Amino acid sequence: MAVRLGIDTGGTFTDLIGIDDASGELIVAKTPSTPARPVDAIMNAIGLSEVEKEALQAISIGTTVATNALLQRTGATVIYVTTAGFEDVPHIQRMNRKYHFSLEWTKPQPLVERRNCLGMRERLDFHGRVVTPLTDDGLEDLATRIAARMADYPGADIAIAVCLLFSYVDPAHELRVRDFLTERFPGVPVSLSHQVAPIWREYERGSTVIADGYVKPIMQRYIEDAFEAFTAGGLTAPWSLMKSNGGKTPADAAEAEPIKFLLSGLAGGIIAGQYFGQLAGADNLVTLDMGGTSCDVGLVRDGKISHSTNFEIEWGLPVATPTIDLTTIGAGGGSIAWIDKGGLLRVGPQSAGADPGPVCYDTGGEEVTVTDANLVMGRLNPDFFLGGTIELSPPKAEWKLDELGERLGLNRMEAARAVVDIANENMANAIRVLSIDRGLDPREYALVAFGGAGPLHAADIAAKMGMKQVIIPVYPGLTSAFGALIAEPKISQVWSKHFRSDAIDAKTVGIHFDEMIAASLDQLRREGFDGEPEIERSVSMRYWGQNYEQDVPMPPGPVTPELLEQTLDEFHRVHEAFYGYSITGEVIELIRFNVTVSGRTGAVNLPAMSTNGHRPGGKPVGARAVYFQDHGLVDTPIYRRDDLPAGFTATGPLIVEEVSSTTVVHPGQRLEVGATGVMTIEL
Repeated sequence: MAVRLGIDTGGTFTDLIGIDDASGELIVAKTPSTPARPVDAIMNAIGLSEVEKEALQAISIGTTVATNALLQRTGATVIYVTTAGFEDVPHIQRMNRKYHFSLEWTKPQPLVERRNCLGMRERLDFHGRVVTPLTDDGLEDLATRIAARMADYPGADIAIAVCLLFSYVDPAHELRVRDFLTERFPGVPVSLSHQVAPIWREYERGSTVIADGYVKPIMQRYIEDAFEAFTAGGLTAPWSLMKSNGGKTPADAAEAEPIKFLLSGLAGGIIAGQYFGQLAGADNLVTLDMGGTSCDVGLVRDGKISHSTNFEIEWGLPVATPTIDLTTIGAGGGSIAWIDKGGLLRVGPQSAGADPGPVCYDTGGEEVTVTDANLVMGRLNPDFFLGGTIELSPPKAEWKLDELGERLGLNRMEAARAVVDIANENMANAIRVLSIDRGLDPREYALVAFGGAGPLHAADIAAKMGMKQVIIPVYPGLTSAFGALIAEPKISQVWSKHFRSDAIDAKTVGIHFDEMIAASLDQLRREGFDGEPEIERSVSMRYWGQNYEQDVPMPPGPVTPELLEQTLDEFHRVHEAFYGYSITGEVIELIRFNVTVSGRTGAVNLPAMSTNGHRPGGKPVGARAVYFQDHGLVDTPIYRRDDLPAGFTATGPLIVEEVSSTTVVHPGQRLEVGATGVMTIEL
């Protein structure tokens, strides 16, 4: 028996899914999260899995520790060190506004206080030449000011973030500052901008290194606690952490740059969504991960996951690190329905969370949520929520929906339908942002829905978007954990350098690409991968005078003038696909060169399902009245997913229940169960 585990530590639940490489058997476990000490929930989940310690071969973990620290503003106190004269950059930010005509909107608060932004005398020019030297006296003066700032925060987590002008060209000054501060303030983590974000935009680079320092003490504790718990529990299997770019890295290499784990817990869902989409024979996918608090939407195009370097913690607070391209909105089962000043019904982004939770939990919640509306519409089984571990109270939900409906002039069912429909529209808008706004037609994509609430809403959302197919993974509530299980090691490198297309040096570009690839391969080997890697190169380009760039893949092979010309031609096509036009003959700026090296660790193959199921013929376990738009209340058969054999087909309306989720199939839609248990709904 050789078992690999994938674990996802979310804000409400910690999910585990594993596979026995010999038998192909899947192992699952789910336990409440322990936010104060996340590793306790991880150990609980491993215990519930009943896997023998000696059988564990590897553990992969996706975590929202860094994400939650940033969103909830519970990170370290950051002292920001920069070139004198640039102390205000994190607070000046950009001139653009989220709401152009709002008199109430204010810029987002940076993760550092203005009084903790310290300038020091030193300066390089854009060629990396010294304009103002860095002196010993300057370092001593900096240390004195840092000590004074630290004295104001006794007992608090302190981190230092260093962002010196043009350090991405020559990092010598930043490295010297780090060595000095590490010796002067032992135990205080120091983050360097040229390491976490070697890019030329000053604000983005500063914002990223501040965020890195902000989460570094928390991530370091998380990793240290996990090592201690695993050792105390007798677990000797190697373990890795999911990265924001969809790869994973050994935990002992993760402490250096914690910002790379910002989307650790979210990336696993898109990786698994890609996997299950391919099982269903679809290459163009939109992934929908709807949980209790939020909904994450990602894109898979031509079988490949989209990536970005422009993630924002919130609007106007960028983090320039490689991430899987996704958008997150406050739409989950716990999203609260409320009436704004204009008398309009809104849903989210605020959430009832798990405590007190929706009204129907009967644990003190007083505000109607999406879960309450689904329960009143008959879509949820009050006696089988999370397999019956949480008993829901329909009368409580009905009472509160009556109150909400009275304020809106609607009856109970109309109010419930309105809540669900607005939540669905919010999620459909998130899909539009990732597809239509980028010139893509969502009707050409299938929707992969997972998370506890994703399959409940998927068919509604797909219909709104004109999609023809919905794909429901096995164990949809554990899909992000499955993504952590199948993730592979991945290293990304960036070189910031400015070239014009009419004066580019192919030889220099080739040398730097070779150096980046060599450094990435070396790191991959040091992390234990010894197979044949996959190498991808790209160049970030824009037309002369533009402000933002597009990443253009570069074909394999030596970097010759001919290969560069081929890549430049591709930029015109990429630009036209994104913006709707191209400017043939215009000078192109090449400003960033990117390398990603991935290790292929072998595919995970799900076992084939039985064709007869637990209940002969996949018979329903009962029926109940369920509300469907344009049909009203319909007597609907209820199935248990464990009873459905491979090859099972049925036409809606019907509902499929399982421990981790509920799937709704609307009238006229067709459900089919594949050979590995993946369900598809044809609209």
